[in-house]
Amino acid sequence: MTLKKQSAARLFSGHFGIEFLEPELDLLKSVISEYSKIPYENLTKIINKFSRDDFSGRMRGPEKLMEDYINSKTGGTCFSLTFCLGSILSDAGFICYPAMADMKKPNIHCALIVGIDNKRYVVDPGYLLGEPLELAPSVTTASTPFGFVELRPRGGIAYDLYTVTGSERKWRYRLKTVPVSKGQFMEYWKDSFSQPMMNSLQLTRLSGEGHLYIRDHHLRLRSGDKKMNENIRNNMEIRIESEFGIPAEITARARGFIERKKESWRAKSR
Repeated sequence: MTLKKQSAARLFSGHFGIEFLEPELDLLKSVISEYSKIPYENLTKIINKFSRDDFSGRMRGPEKLMEDYINSKTGGTCFSLTFCLGSILSDAGFICYPAMADMKKPNIHCALIVGIDNKRYVVDPGYLLGEPLELAPSVTTASTPFGFVELRPRGGIAYDLYTVTGSERKWRYRLKTVPVSKGQFMEYWKDSFSQPMMNSLQLTRLSGEGHLYIRDHHLRLRSGDKKMNENIRNNMEIRIESEFGIPAEITARARGFIERKKESWRAKSR
């Protein structure tokens, strides 16, 4: 007998034990708090890029992302995480839409705007925000394990997000609150497969200890002014499995693709 495929919302609800009642702020906070446990990682994206020719196969849908998290503790990058969260919130009765953000380049980051009781909130699973932030006419802040984030309005239709860690304050992106169509969102998602971030392994998550970030063989843990750096080149797969729960073979496969690509660059430059 073939089992009926479950929606991302049902998979999420069953795994995290959240019952979807009224689409109110308290429910949104609960959903975002649990969803933030799903890591930002580009291992699965790298594997799909180099093993799938069709973009539809490269771009994991909400059900696939949730199934992979439940089975292998993988997550996604901002586009797949945002697309999945939008599906979950829509099924839970929330009104939401994707919006784009500029970093060093335009439209390379995304988040969701959620409307509740004539107020708007940004939820950003790709940047590990563990709670919704109100898009208010004044500055909004939220505490995180590494410090806090700050959302500053810029002319009503855009907001700048900063992170403050100890004595360090950094601008991260400018969010444009106008909606983008699903078709345009998908085009930006396709473009993201050719961005420089796809040339290295990147993972990040928040824990009670702080902000854990891995880029290739560099591991960094930061909480306030405290920093810890470690070279994990010799046991990368094992450390990622220990810190994130992602099976070593997934990291090994993504690492293999990146190393072969870099070797081809070196061969061309000789």
